Amino acid sequence: MKVKSTFIYTLETGENALILLTDNKIEQDKLYQHLAVDAYQFKKEIVEEEPRIELISAGYKNENNEIIWNREYIPVPKWYDQN
Repeated sequence: MKVKSTFIYTLETGENALILLTDNKIEQDKLYQHLAVDAYQFKKEIVEEEPRIELISAGYKNENNEIIWNREYIPVPKWYDQN
């Protein structure tokens, strides 16, 4: 799994989600599964370096250059949970 780029998406609730983009749908599914099940250290580093990020997800650009991502967002730990 290789992350090609990222962007921050603000939900209607005001929460910020970090979207990690991969090459294709298969890689997106693998990355999303990894983020949902594992990647605790990665999520911890996000909250320490960029505390305004509350959620993460994975996506990709399709053949029309449209960004598609999983809208079932994965919460990152809150900064105060780390203390």
